[in-house]
Amino acid sequence: MDMKDIKTKIDLKKLPPIIAAILVFIGIVAFWGNIGMIGNFLLLAILVGVIPYILISYFEYQSIKVIEDQLPVFLLDLAETQKAGMGLPDALKIVSKTDYGKLSDEIKKMNDQLSWGTPLQQVLDMFARRMRRSGTISRVIRIINEAYMSGGDIVRTMEAIAGDISTIKDTEKERESMMLQHVMVMYAIYFIFIGIIIGLSKTLIPMLDMNSEAAAMGGILSFQDPCIACIGSSNIYCISCSVYALTCQMFNLGGGSACYYNSLFLLMVVMQGIFAGLVAGQIGENSVIAGIKHSMIMAFSGFGILMILFQTGLI
Repeated sequence: MDMKDIKTKIDLKKLPPIIAAILVFIGIVAFWGNIGMIGNFLLLAILVGVIPYILISYFEYQSIKVIEDQLPVFLLDLAETQKAGMGLPDALKIVSKTDYGKLSDEIKKMNDQLSWGTPLQQVLDMFARRMRRSGTISRVIRIINEAYMSGGDIVRTMEAIAGDISTIKDTEKERESMMLQHVMVMYAIYFIFIGIIIGLSKTLIPMLDMNSEAAAMGGILSFQDPCIACIGSSNIYCISCSVYALTCQMFNLGGGSACYYNSLFLLMVVMQGIFAGLVAGQIGENSVIAGIKHSMIMAFSGFGILMILFQTGLI
């Protein structure tokens, strides 16, 4: 990789925060005094600044899983090549011509480094550092390095490692298949939660309106806006009310008591979607990063459902 490619990668990593900062600046300058529009620009800036890194982490996780799946095949081919009497560096050169999917790029990179005169152990260590997000690959490289340094039977070592990885991967796939039903239960619970929120909104808000009319005639309130006491107050406990008021202005959720409860319901649905998705990833694939896709599906679908119902007046 030349310096131009390295600079391009660095610039791409800096791009999301730069765009986010520009969006915040535009929002403040163009809509000064309109807290709702500034809030929308701030939310957009957060999404632009954070989502690319989240997606990059998820795609890296998926890429490493694919590489780990191909690793046993690569190790077995490497062992078979060495049985013909070749040393490990020469065997690596031969198998670098075989297609191993995403792993092929890493194998070719190791072969190039060997051709430049880099010691084999250093080449393997650099490969392990590139794959540092994978505990499996790090352990495999450490075992191979120790076997190579001690002069042990590296062929049998690689065959044993390949067999162990295959067994572990088969067990993980079986586990994921068994846990799939639990992930589906997480989705069902989440959408039932949305249904409960919709039901509460359809019953609670009209009751609040009735209580407001009763209060005007001297009645006793059963429900009221909890943020009434925070009007004009600088108490730290009123921060949540400021958040709900900002959410109302950003998404046009109404005023008064409806503002408080609609904002509360919307934020509850989004937060529940994010964390339920992460839990679903941990349950289904034993990785929080794997839950990113579930979080995005749940949070965006929940937000979209409530916003459509709020803006169409159905709740």
